[in-house]
Amino acid sequence: MEQQDLLFFCTMCRDKSADELEKLKCTIPHTTKTFKRGEHIAYQGDRVLHLIMLVRGKIKTEIVSNSGVTLPIEELTAPYPLAAAFLFADDNRFPVDVTALEDCEVIFISKESVEKQMAKCPGFLRGFMAFNANRMQYISERLKLFAQKGIKAKVVYYILSKEQGGKFDLGKSVTALADYFGVERPSLSRAISEMVQKGIITFDSGKGEILDFKALEKLLI
Repeated sequence: MEQQDLLFFCTMCRDKSADELEKLKCTIPHTTKTFKRGEHIAYQGDRVLHLIMLVRGKIKTEIVSNSGVTLPIEELTAPYPLAAAFLFADDNRFPVDVTALEDCEVIFISKESVEKQMAKCPGFLRGFMAFNANRMQYISERLKLFAQKGIKAKVVYYILSKEQGGKFDLGKSVTALADYFGVERPSLSRAISEMVQKGIITFDSGKGEILDFKALEKLLI
């Protein structure tokens, strides 16, 4: 674990070298735990009692419904905080299952230690607030996406969110997009192919161009 990972939120420390951080003697009390591939780091509904930072490895998050249906949410690579926005919530519970996709190292910082760090370091406080605000924007966009009815509508909404000058780069493979949308890959491929065949868009390896904006926007209705 690097010292920069421990000070992930600090806007004043995140770009400093290890030697500079050593001179500052800036650290936060914490404990470290390792998880093997396939192990659960947290379960949906667990209390968020610490600031939990993934400092090595890769994880996936999923929502599990009462009926047992699993909805993939996202994959995250270290360094990355887990459920940071819920640390100070009244109902401070994990909204998702968190599972290690490879061997992982995770640090746990107590709520009290986080509060002390915020009080003494404005950079840490600003970084913590900015990160959680950005996460709320991300979640808002995911909710808007899930509100779209039908696979084509989801694809269109996502394309329009990435469009610049008529062109778009979705930044994901079709397989990754299917997981992101929570749909089957063949169904997603078929929806994209139909839009290409109708001359609405071009599409190749996640990139493309909108040829008919009006026809594309009608698919949102």
